[in-house]
Amino acid sequence: MKKFFLIALGLLCMTGLFAQDNTLLWKVSGNGLTKDSYVFGTLHMACADDFRIADKVKNALGVTDKIAFEVDVTKPENMQLVQGALAPNPEFFNGLAVDKKQFIDSVLTSLQVPPMIFDQVSPVAVISMLAMKSFDCPDMNSIKMMEMELQALEDAKGKTVEELETITFQMDLMSELFSAEDLYTYLKESGNMSELTKRMVKAYFEENIAELEEMMINTAYLSPEKQALLLDTRNEAWLEKMPAMMEADAYFFAVGAGHLVGEKGIVQLLKDKGYTLTPILN
Repeated sequence: MKKFFLIALGLLCMTGLFAQDNTLLWKVSGNGLTKDSYVFGTLHMACADDFRIADKVKNALGVTDKIAFEVDVTKPENMQLVQGALAPNPEFFNGLAVDKKQFIDSVLTSLQVPPMIFDQVSPVAVISMLAMKSFDCPDMNSIKMMEMELQALEDAKGKTVEELETITFQMDLMSELFSAEDLYTYLKESGNMSELTKRMVKAYFEENIAELEEMMINTAYLSPEKQALLLDTRNEAWLEKMPAMMEADAYFFAVGAGHLVGEKGIVQLLKDKGYTLTPILN
């Protein structure tokens, strides 16, 4: 279930992309830094047949001292916290129009997810499950998680892994972002979720930022206010931590791809603080 949750949050974080340099890896230098750090935009998971980590990413990981993720998905205590936050919310559908609830039930049924699942687990768990199903992997047991695969690389061995925020914060954020109305809109506007996800995965691994932008803008379902909570507010919080981290050590920051770009993205915010951001194209 930890896997499901991260996938849902990762898919949401792809909705903030804006077209610019076709790369998801940036070098951070200047502004008094004695060592270069890197920021890398991730897609949290993909089917085994699609998944790959580019050599340039491995090289960047190899020349840094420490790794920083949004959260460390390998920590046992994080998994315990996720499991403890998956209790059902009996009030989730309160106030939702009957026809909208019926639509949600029909979509869930078509996806072979029983509507009564909301009586067993939290809405966040259901949303995460739907996100995972959209990848439509031939073998769901062979799914690759980006954070786990990065940590398994030879270049990452022995390196300290730090977190930019807590798993509790992320769980609370998901609960705040997704109301029953949002779930209805998501299911109504997503259309063929598997096809959309397939396109997104292809564009991501090709680093086709323009394609990702077109897809995500045309399929956005969160309000501007919730988009700001998902991306901008968190970016600003991370930017309070990153300078001191980079002054002490060379970091490899890996966060959801949507956090990197745009006027309020990590890349621009670091530039605004006086750092030099260099796109790593190959």
